[in-house]
Amino acid sequence: MNPVTELSAGPRCLARGFSMLTQPGLRRYVVIPVLVNIVLIVGLVSLLGWQVNDWLNAWLSGLPDWLAWLDDVLWWIVMALVTLAFCYFFTLLANLIASPFNGILSSRVEQLITGRTPQTRMSLAGEMWDGVAGEVRRLRYYAGRALMLALVSLVLLFIPVANLAIAPLWFIFGAYMLAFEYMDGPMGNRGWAFEAKLAHLDTHRMRHLGFGSLVTLMTAIPLANLVVMPAAVIGATLLYLDTIGPLDTSLGPTPNRER
Repeated sequence: MNPVTELSAGPRCLARGFSMLTQPGLRRYVVIPVLVNIVLIVGLVSLLGWQVNDWLNAWLSGLPDWLAWLDDVLWWIVMALVTLAFCYFFTLLANLIASPFNGILSSRVEQLITGRTPQTRMSLAGEMWDGVAGEVRRLRYYAGRALMLALVSLVLLFIPVANLAIAPLWFIFGAYMLAFEYMDGPMGNRGWAFEAKLAHLDTHRMRHLGFGSLVTLMTAIPLANLVVMPAAVIGATLLYLDTIGPLDTSLGPTPNRER
């Protein structure tokens, strides 16, 4: 496949996700994720938003004289990382709270598009609990990879020019992480095992990277970030159907409930 076509597939599906937010049959499943987003954004901005710049300036003023040349570079790197960290933390927290409803929204999108819902062997209550358990496992997975990337970033920080790669590396990591976060909706509804989900993301890496990148950018845009979670759930479901095909209603390549 053409890499440009693959990379643009995710953003196209996310754009369709935004356009479907008010579609009859989906609106009632969008309300709770939007309310979760509003509460979290107001809370996080009130708690941290006005203090970050003061914290950063205070930290930089404490650098020794021999590191003074790093001031400007560090300011931009740290501000970029703080912005990315806010986006990722907000998204993970919002998904942890709303995960029981995101799987239901994804299922309703499939029903609307294909006329069928994905097969499942679980009750509604079981699916909601399974969504929370899956979210916790993904958080553990992200934490391990983030720690490794943090160590690499620490080494790069003191290498001129190479330290400019720190923010892009974290952006790529975050985009992949958010793609996994939202693609779990359609894959989780089919009972895919954790390793099978990772393999699917790696097989179609470019389209998922494009999807996650746009989700990251939209999360940082005021007002758009209020509705990005349900739009991303819808968009990820559309991307899954575009990748696998709407006729797939199986329980996945490894049909167990290991999340």
